[in-house]
Amino acid sequence: MKHDEYAVIDIGSNSLRLLKGWQETAGIWEFTPKILATTRLGRGMDETRHLSPEGMDASFQAMEDWKSLLQDVPVCAVATSAVREACDGKAFLAEIRARFGWHCRIISGIEEASLSFCGATVSAPQDKIVAVLDIGGGSSEVAAGTGGLVRWSHSYPMGAVRFTKNDMMTDQDIHELESRCLSIWLPMKVRPELLMGVGGTLTTLAAMDMGLTVYDSKRIEGCKVTLGQLSHHIKKLSRMTPEQRRHVPGLQPSRSDIIIAGLIIARSFLLNYGLNEFIVSEKDLMEGVFYRHSFHDAAWNSSAESEL
Repeated sequence: MKHDEYAVIDIGSNSLRLLKGWQETAGIWEFTPKILATTRLGRGMDETRHLSPEGMDASFQAMEDWKSLLQDVPVCAVATSAVREACDGKAFLAEIRARFGWHCRIISGIEEASLSFCGATVSAPQDKIVAVLDIGGGSSEVAAGTGGLVRWSHSYPMGAVRFTKNDMMTDQDIHELESRCLSIWLPMKVRPELLMGVGGTLTTLAAMDMGLTVYDSKRIEGCKVTLGQLSHHIKKLSRMTPEQRRHVPGLQPSRSDIIIAGLIIARSFLLNYGLNEFIVSEKDLMEGVFYRHSFHDAAWNSSAESEL
């Protein structure tokens, strides 16, 4: 019998994601497959400081499509980089609450890093120092620690959508962006023994590396990717036209324009910290919300409230 059933919506700069979870056995979460809608909410934000109007419309439409799946389920929506930086971010969340009755909250970059760490490391060795790199559309978060406890974390204004300016990138463009990234990373207070990667850029990299024509989260989970493999994909994709990239196995067409920038962020991280590989995790901040029961007062049942 299901109990403690909730739904989490992650409102990101590139996409909206939905995850439902519940417990049948106390302390053990069961999850539905994640549902994703690419909205590009954060497109052009560096120039306008406002959320993309097209991205807001796409986000409202995705939530309308999901509404029927969320009847009588308490919903917690967490908003990350784009919404927390935008001048109209709070107004956007207020509109979501007015339309759907879902409580939304903006999470800080540090909380985002902590939740991603919690989600990704649930099955990691407890005695190893683990670092988790989460590359998003508008920001990238890093958290490191042991035994499920974060000892160091930081959020960086580096993202695949934020750093994509053109459909094509020359070798010079790649060099300049990588140099920019290398100048931003801060010294970590701990030396990781294991690096885990989460987020669409890195799960897509794993899917491309395996040549998946159909995305398989079970195969993605735990996939190892080396610096050499990462560099190979950057070189290959940068030689392709935008249309050619749309047909690469494992690369969703909706991500084909921003994938190179995301991969450059990832490579710069490995180079900066002298790391040679990482393990990809399908679990991230969304599972972290469940594992930490981080719903606060945001997960309330609107249908139940309406009956009071």
